[in-house]
Amino acid sequence: MKTAAAIAFGGALLALVPAPAGAKSNWTLGQARAALTRADFFVTDVTQADHPDYELTFTRAAAMSLRARSKRFVFSGLAHDRLTDADVQVSFTFVRPGRIAAFRGPPADTSQPAFPIRGTFYYAWYPEAWSRRSVFPYSRFQPSLDFYDAGDARVARAHVDAMRYAHFHAGIYSWWGPIGYPMTDVRFWRYLAAARTTPFRWAIYYEREGYETPSVEKIRSDLEYVRDMYAVKPAYLKIDGRFVVFVYGGADDTCESTSQRWRLANTVGAYIVLKAFDGYLSCAVQPEGWHQYSAALGQYSLAPDSFMISPGFDEPSEPAVRLSRDLTRWRDDVTAMVASGARWQLVLSFNEWPEGTSVESAREWATPSGFGAYLDVLHELLPSAPPSNARSITGRGT
Repeated sequence: MKTAAAIAFGGALLALVPAPAGAKSNWTLGQARAALTRADFFVTDVTQADHPDYELTFTRAAAMSLRARSKRFVFSGLAHDRLTDADVQVSFTFVRPGRIAAFRGPPADTSQPAFPIRGTFYYAWYPEAWSRRSVFPYSRFQPSLDFYDAGDARVARAHVDAMRYAHFHAGIYSWWGPIGYPMTDVRFWRYLAAARTTPFRWAIYYEREGYETPSVEKIRSDLEYVRDMYAVKPAYLKIDGRFVVFVYGGADDTCESTSQRWRLANTVGAYIVLKAFDGYLSCAVQPEGWHQYSAALGQYSLAPDSFMISPGFDEPSEPAVRLSRDLTRWRDDVTAMVASGARWQLVLSFNEWPEGTSVESAREWATPSGFGAYLDVLHELLPSAPPSNARSITGRGT
């Protein structure tokens, strides 16, 4: 917690400390405004339950919102947050030699979506995944943002904005554990922060289940970690107060080896959505929901649980395209997904570029909207008003 600590940054001493009552300022308003523009300010909003962090900068124009009031300099206006690449409305007292006190930022949006929930699978494993087996870029397409770093605040902001434009309620975030490669865990906080003041929500996609058989103890430990680190954030997806975890799967999954193991591990009340396997409906132990990840199919229905659609599948290492891109088919698939009435309506994927399943804007399908042809169709055909419960959101192949 940075609340009471002084932080050296850019030659300035910055701290979030109480302003002494009745203190007199020995500097002018002009000097205070100039000081506000010369440094980055790291602050934590301790007035809000989730204690959001900010790295704030102020332009000269923004600094004009600093005013003299009762022998103090008080700010109420816009600052730029470098952690989320967003302009935010903030207020505080500014004290010599450049300290922020009594800070307050924007409130969180604490709403949660109601079924049907429309989401997309999201991958923050870049720049690592741009290369594979010495091939760069390992993708047949080029994103409009170029070959980006998913840890960049500008990328997180642009992607949250793009998913909201497409009328998604949630992103299902590829997660490889607290210590894993690619480094998805160290990036996840930024995506939760970028969505904090919006109705957009995030849930993790527990990837390791598809490539190994985690023990009950390992799964339980990971669920406790997600609960304590991420599910407490306003932007984490919850159903009836339970934090949502999607789980990938492998070819050897069975009722005993998978659904039973996850039931034993889930002592924290998570809302588990497993990947379906042969005979999944006959399992004596059922999770809260089922989904499928089969991006080589335009449509895949597990209604009433879920309905999945994909724009295409074209991986560089494969000799033939598994699913060709066709915007007319895509429109039909989106329409069918909405008509399905399934609780989970899922797009595979937002940005799985190695497999070529992305709906994110690319140079090959860029449009005047700036969001690309596939997101334009979603924007047109998905309902624009997200439902709310009124409580103040490596390759797969098959």
